[in-house]
Amino acid sequence: MSTSFVPRRSPRSAQQIRWSRHVVQTVIVAWIAWIIWSKAVAGPGSASAEAFCPFGGFETAFTWITTGATVAHVHTANLVLAGIVVVLALIGRGFFCGWLCPLGSIQEAIRGLAQAVTSRTPWMRRAGRTISARAPWWPRVDHILRYGRYVVLVWAIGGAAVTGIMVFREFDPWNALLSITEFEISTAFIVLIAVLALSVFVDRPFCRYACPLGAVQGLIGKASPMAIQRNADACLGCTICNNACPMNIEVNQATRVTDTNCIGCLECVAACPSQDALALTVTFPSRLPIRTSDIDTKEGALL
Repeated sequence: MSTSFVPRRSPRSAQQIRWSRHVVQTVIVAWIAWIIWSKAVAGPGSASAEAFCPFGGFETAFTWITTGATVAHVHTANLVLAGIVVVLALIGRGFFCGWLCPLGSIQEAIRGLAQAVTSRTPWMRRAGRTISARAPWWPRVDHILRYGRYVVLVWAIGGAAVTGIMVFREFDPWNALLSITEFEISTAFIVLIAVLALSVFVDRPFCRYACPLGAVQGLIGKASPMAIQRNADACLGCTICNNACPMNIEVNQATRVTDTNCIGCLECVAACPSQDALALTVTFPSRLPIRTSDIDTKEGALL
């Protein structure tokens, strides 16, 4: 289709998508900050903040199914949260990662701030272009490193099943973040600092390379009927969507974005200049895709 006949997405529509997600992220991060602060004020003996970790439910799953008990440091709340994450993945793929995960949101905020500073500093822009030009091998390395989260997933769940303890806990940056007011210099705390530092240069480094919960969601999300659909006839042939994707998915090459790395942030949809090229759709077997914007025809397109 000629680009002159392609309807363009309004800036207001893009802003609505981004602001909706950022509001949700801010509320969740503020809530977790309140929990951390409340635990610090309550002092020793207060409820463990680890009860708010969904992955604990997956780590203890084998022990709970076979013995009815849980591994150390795991609470009933972890099992409930793990169940909620499974449901969310089945419905919306990586929605939890892109909208609700506090650690992911913090990494994203750091990266966004770093990019804002770089874009306003000439010598930093030049340095960034030079580094990119001299590191053509990085995409290949990045691709290989992404398998790391599956290695961590097998180790964490397998280790917990065999030993009866949370082997990943000593390295978990989420655990360190929840316990940050204890000012303990632990291995997990060092990992947390490394993750936050890497976030200056790489989008969501922990999510990309080491998050076992993200790996679980990516695998379960394969069964979700919801995904971003690309209409080739309305596509302008640019790479704006690719550049907007924090997980570097080649959206402009896909018919339907089912990549396990997708976090459902909708940044590609918001960035796309074509109104009809990208849309969040629901597809069931033997049925045509249903655009979420078609659900309410009175209000018009949502995305």
